[in-house]
Amino acid sequence: MESISLFTFVEAAAVVVSSVSGMIKAAEKKMDLVGAYSLALLVSFGGGTLRDVLLNRRPFFWIENEVYLFVVLFVAIAFVYVPVFHKIAKLLHTRSNTVEATGLGLFSIAGLFAALNMGMPLFSASLMGVITGVAGGVFRDVVTNEIPVIFRYTGGLYAVASFVGCWVCIAFMFLLDAAFTGFIAGAASIVALRLMSVYFGVQLPRPLWVKDEE
Repeated sequence: MESISLFTFVEAAAVVVSSVSGMIKAAEKKMDLVGAYSLALLVSFGGGTLRDVLLNRRPFFWIENEVYLFVVLFVAIAFVYVPVFHKIAKLLHTRSNTVEATGLGLFSIAGLFAALNMGMPLFSASLMGVITGVAGGVFRDVVTNEIPVIFRYTGGLYAVASFVGCWVCIAFMFLLDAAFTGFIAGAASIVALRLMSVYFGVQLPRPLWVKDEE
């Protein structure tokens, strides 16, 4: 596995993309600056904070890298008050699934890297990647009074996409000794599976209790 610099790059990219995802939802819910910033923080930091709690990793990643707080604040102010960013928000709203899938991919791999850096076994590390990837979206949906996507049988491949992508990354890292290629392949796999699920209806077989009601 390559150095901390790759992990930091992945994590920073995940924070930026996830903050934009939070802003899209904030715009949809007509939130003010405080609400938008709070929601963006939840989406950007929720999964990573839960990961750090479970890994007993201190300080939390957003305290260790305080610049993330200012990055998310800048995104919030820009999207709420700057006309050109307001137009971008409207444009991105039609591509919100792509933004969300990208954040899922980046944070899943960041969580995987963090767990491996802490010496966790591969399977546990992959689950930590899933938790990091999906938790921010769960917090976002709960706060905005929606059933989290991950818990809906109609939600498609969400956690599953994250899990598969983590193992793609692991394969590249440990079989081919190619951490950066593993990051690209793993994140791309997650994004691709998630978007295939959204746009082409690819999903797990329906639960039997759902079939019983049909």
